[in-house]
Amino acid sequence: MYAIVLLLSLMMLTGCRQDDTMERFDAAFTCRRTIVTQECKVSDLVLGRPFFMSYADSCVLLYDDLGDTLFTLIDMADSRRVYRFGERGQGPSEFLQVASVHRLPSGFCVYDYHRHRLVRIDIKKVKSGVNDFSVLMNDTIRSIDMLPTAYGTYVGLGFYEKNMFSVLKDGVWSYFSEYPSQDETERKIPNALRGMAYQGTLCASPALDKLVYAVNFSPIFMIYTVGEDSLVKTHEWIGAYPIYQPVEKNGSRSAPMSSRNRMGFISTYATDRYVYLLYSGKSLQEHREKALTGNVIYQLDWDGRPVARLELDVQLSQFCVTDADDRIYAVRNEEECTLIELSLDE
Repeated sequence: MYAIVLLLSLMMLTGCRQDDTMERFDAAFTCRRTIVTQECKVSDLVLGRPFFMSYADSCVLLYDDLGDTLFTLIDMADSRRVYRFGERGQGPSEFLQVASVHRLPSGFCVYDYHRHRLVRIDIKKVKSGVNDFSVLMNDTIRSIDMLPTAYGTYVGLGFYEKNMFSVLKDGVWSYFSEYPSQDETERKIPNALRGMAYQGTLCASPALDKLVYAVNFSPIFMIYTVGEDSLVKTHEWIGAYPIYQPVEKNGSRSAPMSSRNRMGFISTYATDRYVYLLYSGKSLQEHREKALTGNVIYQLDWDGRPVARLELDVQLSQFCVTDADDRIYAVRNEEECTLIELSLDE
C-alpha cells in the first residue's frame, strides 16, 4: 500500500525518459498467448477495493481495505467457500495498515506497516473461526515490507540509509544491495531518498528461497537468491529509469514523480518455477487511475529468461497464480470489482 499512497499524491513534473528497451524485452517473448478470462463465480462474494492477492493450499486470499473486514479467503477446493476476517485497529489480532500479503509454505503472512510487525495467517484457524494471528516478527528497523525465508531468517525491504534490503539472523541485521541509479549523479542522491522513486513489489517463491522485486514507476525488475545469511542478486533488467524530483526539507524527504513516467510492473507474483510480471506501460498524465492496470503478463523463469507473453482481454491490477502454474486468479477493474480466472493450460 505504501506505493499506492505515493501514487495518489503524485505531482506534475516535466520530462520523460523511455527508449526502445521495453520493445526489445517484449520481442524476446516468442511464445505469445492470448488468454480469454472468465468470471470466477463465488456465492456471496462482494469486493470493495482489493489491493493484494495470494494463493496457498487451494485458497485465494485478498486484502480489501473497504468493508467491515480486511481479508477474504476463498477455498477453491471446497465449493469456493468464503471466509471473512481481520479487523482494523490496534488490538492483538487487528491491523492498522497492511503493506503486503506474502504466502508461506502453508498459509500466509501479512506485514503491518504502521505496527511494524509481520503476522502469520493460519488457514486452518481462519476456517475454524479463530481470529488469532501470531506475530512472526516485530520489526525494529522500520521497514516498508518484510517476509520470512526458508532458513528461519527474515528479509526486510526499506528506505535504509545505504541499502535496499535487510536480513535478520540470530538477532543481528545485515544489509544488502541498494536502489538502482542511472549514473553517478543519481547515485549521489541518498539511498533512502532514491528508494522512494524505485518503490515496487516484493515477492518470494513458495519455497522462500528466491525473491523478485519489480519497480512500479518504471520497467525494472531484479531477482535474488536467498542464502542462509546472504541475499545475492542473480538477474537485473532495466527498461527505463523513472523521472522524479528528490526533495529534502526540514528533515523530511520525498520524491515526487513525473506524471509522464510510464508505469512499469504494477503487480508481481511468483511460483517455484516462474516469475510473473503484470505490465502497464501507461502514464498517469494520459490515463490517470487506469495507469495502475495492465493486460500483459510476462512469464519468466528464475534466471530471467522469457517463457511466455500472456495478453489478456481485460485490465487487471492484482493477480495470483496456482502452485501448478495452470491457473491465474485476478481482479477485474470495471464499475464493480470482479474475481476472474484464467486458464494457463495449453
